[in-house]
Amino acid sequence: MIGFPSLDEISAQQYLGQTFGQDEASLALFCIFIFDFYKEQKREFPWRDTSDPYRILLSEVMLQQTQTSRVLPKYERFLSLWPTFETFSTCSLDELLAEWKGLGYNRRALNLRKSAKMTEQWNWTIPDDEDLILSLPGVGKSTSSAILCFCYNEKAIYLETNIRRVLLTCFFPEETQVSDKVLEELLKRLALMVEDMKAWYYALMDYGVLLKELLPNANTRSAHYTKQSKFKNSNRQIRGLLIHVLSDTGPKSLDSLYSLLDNFEEERVFACLKQLESEGFVQENEARYGISKD
Repeated sequence: MIGFPSLDEISAQQYLGQTFGQDEASLALFCIFIFDFYKEQKREFPWRDTSDPYRILLSEVMLQQTQTSRVLPKYERFLSLWPTFETFSTCSLDELLAEWKGLGYNRRALNLRKSAKMTEQWNWTIPDDEDLILSLPGVGKSTSSAILCFCYNEKAIYLETNIRRVLLTCFFPEETQVSDKVLEELLKRLALMVEDMKAWYYALMDYGVLLKELLPNANTRSAHYTKQSKFKNSNRQIRGLLIHVLSDTGPKSLDSLYSLLDNFEEERVFACLKQLESEGFVQENEARYGISKD
C-alpha cells in the first residue's frame, strides 16, 4: 500500500487516531511511536542513503510538489548524466530542460544549475553554514534545513507538508489556523529528544504520507494553507508549453509560437514568452525565440 513494505488498509488503522499532549512525557511517547512506525514501515529511496550535499539538494528540489514515483527515475537519470555539482554545472539549459520534462516548475531546474555553479567557490560542495546555504538561488528555509539535517545531522527545524500534517493530526486535532511558528517551536522541543535527525524527519514524512492516504487533509487547518491554483489554462501551462516546444523543436518565430499555442490568446503567449526571456530561459535572436545558450 502507497509504497509501504507491508501495510494494508486494515493493518494501517492501528496507526490512526493517535493524539498526544505537549508535556515532556507525551513528547517522548510520540517520538517512540514515530520511530516504531518507521522501523516497521519505512520506505526506501536512494536519496535516503547518502549525505552528499549534491544528491540531497537534487532530491529536495525535485520533490517539491512532485510525487516520489515521478521523481525516482528522474533522480537516477540525472545522477547518471551529472553525478556531481561540477559535472552538473556544465550542462546546457537545453539539455537540462529536456531531462527535467515531467517534473514541472522549470524555474527549479534553472535555480539548481545556478546553485551548482555557485558551489565551485566551496570546492564543489555545500558547507555546513545556514547563511551560505540560503544564498543559493531558490533555496529557502525548508531546503536549507534539509541539507543541514540530512548532510550534517544538525538539529535544524525542517517543516514540510507531510511533517506539518503529522503535527496537526497528532497535537492539534481540533484546532484551526495553526501557525508554522507554533509547529516549529514544537519541532525544536522534539529535536532535543532525537539523535538521528535524518531518520527522525524521514520517519515523520513517511507517517505523514500514510495520513494523507487515510485521513482528511489536516493541512487545511494550517494558518498558511492555500489551494494550489489550477494548471489547465493557466500561465504556468503556457510557460511549460513554450519551454517544451522550444526545447524539443528548436527556435521559432513569434507567429509560429502563436500558431502552435493557438488555444491561448496571443497577448498571454507573448507575456509569458517575455517573462521567460527576463528569467533567462529564452533568448531572442533575429526575430526567433529559442532556449537560452548561456
